[in-house]
Amino acid sequence: MLSYSLDISSLRKAYLTGASTPLSIINELYPCFTSSTTTFIYLESIESLRKRCSDLDAVPLSARTPLWGIPCAVKDNVDVAGMPTTAGCPKFQYQPDNSAPAMQALFEAGVIFVGKTNMDQFAAGLVGTRSPYGTAPNAFDHRFIPGGSSSGSGSIVGRGLVSIAIGTDTAGSGRVPAGLNGCVGMKGTVGYVSTVGVVPACASLDCLTVFAHTVEDGALAMRVMASAEGGPNDAWRRYNPASHQLTPLMPSFRFGVPSVEFLDWSTSGASHLRPQYEHRFQEAIERLKSLGGVQVEVDFGPLCAVAAMLYGSSFVAERYSGIRKFLEQGRKRGADVEQSLLVDERLELVTRHIISKSGNFSAADVFDDLARLALLKSKAMVQLEKADVLLVPTMLAHFTVAEIKGEEGPPIPAWTMNAKQGKFTNFVNLLDMCGVAVPSGLITYDLTAAGIPKEDEKRATSILQQDVMSNDEPHNSTTANEVVHLPFGVTLLAKGWRDEELWKIAAEMQTRSGLGCGPKGHKTTA
Repeated sequence: MLSYSLDISSLRKAYLTGASTPLSIINELYPCFTSSTTTFIYLESIESLRKRCSDLDAVPLSARTPLWGIPCAVKDNVDVAGMPTTAGCPKFQYQPDNSAPAMQALFEAGVIFVGKTNMDQFAAGLVGTRSPYGTAPNAFDHRFIPGGSSSGSGSIVGRGLVSIAIGTDTAGSGRVPAGLNGCVGMKGTVGYVSTVGVVPACASLDCLTVFAHTVEDGALAMRVMASAEGGPNDAWRRYNPASHQLTPLMPSFRFGVPSVEFLDWSTSGASHLRPQYEHRFQEAIERLKSLGGVQVEVDFGPLCAVAAMLYGSSFVAERYSGIRKFLEQGRKRGADVEQSLLVDERLELVTRHIISKSGNFSAADVFDDLARLALLKSKAMVQLEKADVLLVPTMLAHFTVAEIKGEEGPPIPAWTMNAKQGKFTNFVNLLDMCGVAVPSGLITYDLTAAGIPKEDEKRATSILQQDVMSNDEPHNSTTANEVVHLPFGVTLLAKGWRDEELWKIAAEMQTRSGLGCGPKGHKTTA
């Protein structure tokens, strides 16, 4: 057990009082890092980290920012000078000459970059199992998925081993891992933070994100990242065009939630958990009302139709475009895109199948889909005009690693479970929205409970029989228990450039929930 909580407020107090130093924190954390073999793709050496601490000690007290001495991990599709970038693909690895501007801003603010975290390969996934480097452990129970694609970043914050971690978000990757690891995930308006130095997933939609213990911690890091300029190559950077016109969301605001037909809590073998999910979501609704929110009716139909386009239309070709040079290096002469990708052993099986879909579309299809998206956006905006904020579940189910690998395994993978995780995330960047995922409760799964349905009993038995040490990680006190406590999270969404106002509401939501970060913050460990 660490001596100090690593939320920024607690760590700053320890530093200011002299109770701790960056060096002592790093020395205490490092054994945890070295044992986290599936969390890190690259771990900085202890000598390098100690040198960084020494350099920080030389910074005058008056020049120390709130992020001085704060340990931070970075998703391995974001460039940090001196550390290799792989995007979850060993054959893609390169050594960047410079850090992404947003990472450089954090570095100059005093952050200690401890290493690069595991991820779903090329950021294609919401499950966290699509990596040749193994599966990062879920902070609550290693038998369950950590979420993706920013799996290692969500996991390491949820386990309380760093103060913040950087992720990316195209389809929900900065939010789903937060929900599944019981921490905060913050995704700004598209273009709010420079994405120069980020390996593209879908360049027009990609966002840099922050996983944190609290909303306040995440907001602090987001503001620093947003201060960075990417120069003339910063093609996707945008700036708030109408900040002076925005009406404050508090103390009174309207919010919408998905109606019952969109809230599919069903999970094969876990039907008896549905009442818990429903109860936890209703608690979040009441919590939002207590903050001055007035619930209004919003039709999520157009939003979910937009979500379906991200992977189910020609837009998937942008995933090919982002790493086209690398993919075409492995293309056999005469083979079309789909044929080439399906046999490209540099990629994970499911990654091949997802990106190969880009070969099924023509340039005309792209324009057709742009027109279809424009129509759906128009319909969605009519609904978004009815509410200032949307409240949605961060995820609809907790799947096990074995379940995902079973579905996504050979010979031909499927990914219906992954798609379910993206139901309330995939539309967000396409509709130019900002979002904050916050902890909101616990789902308790008694694996030996009497009287549960036969199908549920079968799944529970399967979970009990799984090898909980398959990740080669030291397990926490909840892992392998017959009673499993899993985090339930919600996400607050708003139209673009409402970031700061949304953070205020999210911070109050977290405070009123009484929940902190990970198992410890959810009071499931001693």
